[in-house]
Amino acid sequence: MSLLPKSFRGRLTLGSAAVLSLILACFGVLLYVVVRGQLLRHHDQELIETADEVQAIIGQHADCEHLTEEQTAELNRHSKLVLFHSIGGDPAVFYKSPDLESLPAARELAARPRFLEERTEFRTYTGPDGHLRVYTRPYRSHAGRQGVIRVMERMGDVEMPLSHLRLALLLLAPVAVAASAAVSSWLASRALAPVVAVTNLAREIESTQLSRRLPARPVPDEIGRLVATFNQMIARLEVSFESMKRFTADASHELRSPLANMQSTIEVALGRTRDAKDDQAALESLDEEIARLRHIVADLLLLAQADSGRLPFQLEPLRLDVLAAETVDAFAERAAALAVHLSMSPSPQVVIRGDERWLRQLALNLVENAVRFSAGQERNGEPVEVRVAVCASDGESLLTVDDNGPGIPEADLDRVFERFHRLDATGKRGADGGAGLGLAICAWIVREHGGSIRAAHRPGGGTRMTVTIPLPQDPEA
Repeated sequence: MSLLPKSFRGRLTLGSAAVLSLILACFGVLLYVVVRGQLLRHHDQELIETADEVQAIIGQHADCEHLTEEQTAELNRHSKLVLFHSIGGDPAVFYKSPDLESLPAARELAARPRFLEERTEFRTYTGPDGHLRVYTRPYRSHAGRQGVIRVMERMGDVEMPLSHLRLALLLLAPVAVAASAAVSSWLASRALAPVVAVTNLAREIESTQLSRRLPARPVPDEIGRLVATFNQMIARLEVSFESMKRFTADASHELRSPLANMQSTIEVALGRTRDAKDDQAALESLDEEIARLRHIVADLLLLAQADSGRLPFQLEPLRLDVLAAETVDAFAERAAALAVHLSMSPSPQVVIRGDERWLRQLALNLVENAVRFSAGQERNGEPVEVRVAVCASDGESLLTVDDNGPGIPEADLDRVFERFHRLDATGKRGADGGAGLGLAICAWIVREHGGSIRAAHRPGGGTRMTVTIPLPQDPEA
């Protein structure tokens, strides 16, 4: 089982305490080493100056094997001094300070052999009589004799301030860590309070409470951005839930209508005398309603697959102008049966990258929608027309479908691409044979191609549907 706290606040507090402990440990060790070094090197400069003076004294003559009385007197002014030189390759002491005998460690260092291997250095020796700082310097007399100057000095009671420093570090470090942990815990609690509020609100929010929001923070910090993002997410969820509820209600309404018609037709057929002509009419009516149901279910399945991203798109180079012309030719006969003149304006060659299957579906839905809404809308003796055009401009391809039908009310221009939003021939929502899914499918196809679709009033009356799809940067692609 893990010993780490389960809460983020606890882990943050523990982490900050661990980091501070490591920092204090490193700082304490460094401080102790620096202070100890300074205490040990307190006499170093004085020892160097003494060695300089001693070397100058013994350098007054060519050789120092026999010191003069003047040299001895001058050397006696320096305490704890021992001088070695070589006699036949063996070390020999030719001078010791009178007070050297007072320190056992000094006497031991004075008698240390193999002095010819010594080098200039400082050393610290610890003995029963305290710390002794020793400076050793090799030299060579004017006559070429090798020797060593060794100067010593008691350092006093170094251990006491060092022990006090160790005690202070050991006592203050835990106090500092505990105080830091407490402050870190308090700061983490204050900083995470909005996160706790977000968590509690997320637990409380249900599908019927999506209108609730977190209060905005006055400071746009990281927590403020988190709160704003959470509120935006709830807003999107609210829109999605409302859209799903509306979609469910509309789908139920659209499916209920043909089912009710089918049930009524069956009840009427069962409740009257058997007649082949009446049975034929009933079966034809049932066939129409079943076809309508099949069409609605197929469109719903298509949109459901589109929402889940399970419909693959194969983008290939294709002629948008040719595709539009073929759609117009295929639908011209049905349009003529509804007394609608369907035509296509002369269009230049426009090559885009797209999925031919879905772009044909897009063109067919737009043309069918325009023909259906334009049928029977002859005004002032003008023929009913639907005109399709394709062009390219500013790196984009444009497919436009114009009709001179009743037009779309201003409030519905942006809503016609919503699912189940449909208008009858008078511009009002109603049942005109469509389920209100065709333009929603068109909007999805255009989005998948990176384009846009919009509805607008056509000059002179009617509606203009405009589809914009980016042209490929590489015309050969």
